[in-house]
Amino acid sequence: MGETMKKISIAFITVLFSMAFFGAAFAQESYPSKPIKIIIPLGPGSGNDVVTRILSESLEKELNTRIEVEYKAGGGGGVIGADFVANSKPDGYTLGTLNSSIFTNSPVFTTVPFDPIKGFTSIARLGAGSIVLVVNSNAPWKSVEEFLDHAKKSPGKATCGTTGVATVGNLDLELLKAATGVQITHVPYKAGSGPNIAALLGGHIECAMQLWPVLVNHVRGGKLRALASVSPLREFPNVPTFTQKGFPAVNLEVWFGFFGPANLPADVMAKLVPAFENALKDPGNVAKLEKLGWNVQYEGPAAVSARIERELGAVRDLVKKAGIKPN
Repeated sequence: MGETMKKISIAFITVLFSMAFFGAAFAQESYPSKPIKIIIPLGPGSGNDVVTRILSESLEKELNTRIEVEYKAGGGGGVIGADFVANSKPDGYTLGTLNSSIFTNSPVFTTVPFDPIKGFTSIARLGAGSIVLVVNSNAPWKSVEEFLDHAKKSPGKATCGTTGVATVGNLDLELLKAATGVQITHVPYKAGSGPNIAALLGGHIECAMQLWPVLVNHVRGGKLRALASVSPLREFPNVPTFTQKGFPAVNLEVWFGFFGPANLPADVMAKLVPAFENALKDPGNVAKLEKLGWNVQYEGPAAVSARIERELGAVRDLVKKAGIKPN
């Protein structure tokens, strides 16, 4: 009887330990149980930074945790920051606010350390922003024709800044050069739009081909003059589009989205996808983003992934047909 009771006791204790173990596993805090870090692959003041900070408050409420921003600039168009996201642990605690150049341009012009299609988990697309050719308001050129005439007179001496090689701004600049035959020297600013705009304001370069949302306040304030835009600017309808000026090939916009490393778990996506969708559809956030020049058009994970595949192929075809080789 004593031996039997001993065996029963051992069995009972084993069951208790098993229950405790599985109970602890099930009792673990559900995602997210700590702050979520969002990587900005360009510097402070970039489009990536601005949209993330606008959405952060809503995301914190939706996910009931803190959103932390971390800058990892460099690599031309944000490749270094994107690679950091791609190589992060797929637990949902490291995400990235990434721009279309990373997926559709950089892989065409350079060797990137990640697979633009398989290396990430798509979460949401915010929408797009136009690319605009701007000059310092003190510059003598009042139109894109005047600036191009100036550049023709001194081939290669006219300088134009972008956020880096293989960015949408760089590609639009190359398309403009290909369409006009004008030689304009490209000046890349790998740290993002902030240094590019500072250089233009400081008179170190003659123009910039930049994302409208990071330019709009400078144009409003009279510091920069917009000469032409890829798409119509709601607040400045008098700024012509490149198509209206006879250069329809200059038509690439920048879109921004939110991504994690490949293979984010289903339970994590079940929290992230509705959180980002609600934040991006919130009327207050939409109003703020549109005031900054964004065309807000939410897309979910499947649509974003399909867009990347489609646009990557389109850029490859465009570059091949136009014979573009960005410096």
